[in-house]
Amino acid sequence: MFKYITLCFIVVFFATGSLAQKKMDVATIKLSLDNQKNKVDTNTIKLQIRLGSYYLNKIGDHKEVLDSGITAFNKAIQMSMAIRSIKWLNEALMLKGAAYFKQTDLKQGKAAFMQVVSYYRKTGDTYAEGQTWARLGDNISVDLTDAQAIPDKISSYGQARALFKQNGKKVDEADMIRSIADIHLNQKKLDLAEGELKQALKQYQSVGYKRLATTYHSLAEISKQKIDLHNELRYRLEVIKTMEGTADTALADFYYAKVALVYADLNKYDQSLTYILKSAEILKQRKQYEDFYGYLSLIIYDYITAKRPKEALAYLKKAVNDVPPVILAQQVDMYEAFGNIYVALKDYPKAELYYLKMMEVYKTTTFNKDFYTTNEQMVTDFVHYNETMGGFYLLTRQFKKAGVYTEQILKLKPESIRPITLTKIHRMQFRVDSAAGNYVSAIKHFEINKRIDDSLFNAIKNKQIEELDFTYKTNATKQQIKLLQMQTNSQKAEIQKANMQRNITFAGVAMLLAIAGFAFNGYRLKQQSNRQLQLKQAEINAQNTSLQKLVHEKDNLLDEKDWLLKEVHHRVKNNLQIVMSLLNTQSAFLKNNAALAAIRESQNRVQAIALIHQKLYSNSGVAYIDMSVYINELISYLADCYNPSGRGIRFEQTVQPIKLDVGQAVPVGLILNEAITNSIKYAFEGRGGEIKIALQLAEETIVLTIADNGNGLPPGFDVRQANSLGMEMMKALSKQLGGYFKIENCQGAVITVEFKAETILSKIETNTLYS
Repeated sequence: MFKYITLCFIVVFFATGSLAQKKMDVATIKLSLDNQKNKVDTNTIKLQIRLGSYYLNKIGDHKEVLDSGITAFNKAIQMSMAIRSIKWLNEALMLKGAAYFKQTDLKQGKAAFMQVVSYYRKTGDTYAEGQTWARLGDNISVDLTDAQAIPDKISSYGQARALFKQNGKKVDEADMIRSIADIHLNQKKLDLAEGELKQALKQYQSVGYKRLATTYHSLAEISKQKIDLHNELRYRLEVIKTMEGTADTALADFYYAKVALVYADLNKYDQSLTYILKSAEILKQRKQYEDFYGYLSLIIYDYITAKRPKEALAYLKKAVNDVPPVILAQQVDMYEAFGNIYVALKDYPKAELYYLKMMEVYKTTTFNKDFYTTNEQMVTDFVHYNETMGGFYLLTRQFKKAGVYTEQILKLKPESIRPITLTKIHRMQFRVDSAAGNYVSAIKHFEINKRIDDSLFNAIKNKQIEELDFTYKTNATKQQIKLLQMQTNSQKAEIQKANMQRNITFAGVAMLLAIAGFAFNGYRLKQQSNRQLQLKQAEINAQNTSLQKLVHEKDNLLDEKDWLLKEVHHRVKNNLQIVMSLLNTQSAFLKNNAALAAIRESQNRVQAIALIHQKLYSNSGVAYIDMSVYINELISYLADCYNPSGRGIRFEQTVQPIKLDVGQAVPVGLILNEAITNSIKYAFEGRGGEIKIALQLAEETIVLTIADNGNGLPPGFDVRQANSLGMEMMKALSKQLGGYFKIENCQGAVITVEFKAETILSKIETNTLYS
C-alpha cells in the first residue's frame, strides 16, 4: 500500500548555523559550558541556546526533556540581559516559547513571543516584528487541543501579512497568505483555501518568484479532496515543472509519487509507472528507504494493471534483494505485492498464502496510533488491506470470507472513506449479500453504489454547468444584449447626424471662405468624432457577438445536462434490470416455494422502480413522470406477471394526468406494486373480481386509492400491529411522501394514501380505462 507522506518542515534560526551543520552532540556542548563556567559572553549564550535546542528537537516531546530545554533557554536569557545582547535575548525568548508550545502550553508560549513583538514594536522595526509574528504562527501546532490555538495561528499569520505588506515584502506577504490557506485546507474549508492559494500564486508570479512547488501542491490537494482528478493532475504537473525548473529537488520523490497516484486513478498505468519508478530510484540513490516499500506497492500495481505481471515479479524480487524489508510496514507491503502478482498470474493458492501473511503482520499495526502520524493515514491503510482481502475472496468465490472484510470497512464512518473507494466496497458487499441470499441488503448496497457512481460521473460536468449558470443567467444576458442593441441604434443615429452635419459643412464652404481656417478645423474635428463613433460601434458589435456566443454556449451546456440526466436514468434502469436478472438467476438454485415467491416479489419491486427510470429516459422531459401512463404500464406488467386473466380479474383506472418528480413517483409506484400484488394473491381465492385504482388531485393534495371487491380484511385486523414486509413498506413509503396511510374494509379491502402535491397541473383530465 502506498503510504501518505507527512511533510514536516522544522526551521530553527541560528546566526551561526543549524545544529546539524555544527554536529555538536549534547555531551560536547555540556563540556564546553563547563570549561566556560562563570563566564558570560556571546559564545556561552550560543552554547546555552544549542543545549536548549537539542532538548527542544529531541524526538519524543517528553515534558522533563522540554523542561531541561526551557532551563537552558532561561540561562541564555539571563546572560543576554547581563551583556545587553538584544539579538540573542530575542532568539532565546522565541525558542523558549517554542518549547512551551511543544508542552501544549499555549499561554506561556505566546507570552514569550509577545515580549519579542513588544520590543520590535517599540523600536519601530516593523519588518522584524512581522518575522516574529510569522515564526509565532509556525510554532503554534494545529494539533494543540486548546480551541484558541487555530484562531491564534491564523491571527499571527494575518499580523505578519499586514506588516510585510506595509514594508512592500510581496514574497513574504504571499507566504503568509499560503500559510493561512494551508490551515483552511487542513480544516476542509476547500473553497476558502483555494481562493487564498490562487491569490498567493498571483502575487508570487507578479514579482517573478519561481519556487511555487508547495503552492501548486496545496492546490492539487484541494482538487484531490474535491474528486477533480483532471485538475489535480494539472496542478501536480505544474509542481514537477516548477521543481525541475528551479532545481529544488529535495522533495522530488514525493512529488513524482503524487503524480503517479493521479495517473493510476485515471487508469493511465504506463504514465503512472514512469513517475513512480523515478521516485523509487531517487530513494535508492539517497539510501533513504523509509518510504521505498510504499512506492514499491504502486510500482507493482502499475505493472499488473498494465498486464505485465512477470515483469512485476522480476522487479519485486530484485527490489527485495536490494532493499530487504526492515520494519513491519515494509513487510506488510512486500507480502501484499507478492499476493497481487500471484493473483495476476492466477496462482491463487500462493496468492492467498502471501495475503494471509500480510494480514498477520498488519494486525500488529492496525488502528495503533504508535505506528501512524495521522488518523487519515491509519484509516486509509485499514480500508486498503481489508479491501484487498475482500476482493481476493470475491475473485475466488469465497463469499463468506469476503464478507468478513467488507463488513469491517462498512463499520467506519462513510465520510472517512474516499468516495471512489466507498463505491467499490458497496459493490463488493452487494455480491456478498446476493450470494448469501440477503437480497434486501444486497439491493440497498447496490443502490448506494450506483448513487455514488453517478455522483462521481456527473461531478465535473455539473460543476461546469452550475458555474456557467451562476455567471451568465439567461435573462440577464438577454437584457444585456437588448441594452447593447439599443446603444447600437443610438450610436447609428449619432453617426447619421454627424454625416449630415459634415454635408452641411461642405455645402457652406463657399460662403465661409473668409473663415476657411475655422471651417477646416471643424471639419477635421468632425472626422475624428466619426472615427471614434465607428470604433465604438465596432466594439459594441463585438460585445454583441460575444454575448450571443455565451448564450449559445449556455444553451448547449443545458442540452448536455439534459442528455446527462437521461443517460443517468438509462444507466439506473439498466442496472436495475441487471438486479432483476441476478434475482432470476438466484431463483434457479432455490427449491423452497417461499423463497421463490420472495424473489419474484423483489423482482416486481425493482421493476416498479426501473419503469420510472425508463420513462424518464425515453421522454423529452427528464424531471417528471406522467402517472396516468406509468400506472397503466405497471398494471399491465403485474397482470402479465401473475396472469390473472384466467381468473377473471379486471382492472379499472381513474387516473388524472398528474406529473410527479422521481422522488414522489418511486414511493407511489412501490405502494401500487404492493397493494395490487396483495389483492391479486389474497383477495379473490381463485375466483374473479375487480381492482380499482384511482389517483386524483384535490386542491394541493393527491389521493391514491387501491380497492378490491374481494374477501376484505380479516376480523380484528389492526394496521398498527401488521408487520408483514409489504405492509411495513407501504406505511414507510407513505411516511416518506409526507402523507398518511389508511387501510379499511368497504365491500373488500380499500387502501388510501394521501399526500401533498408538489406539481401544479396545467390541465386536469379524467381517463378511465378498462383492461
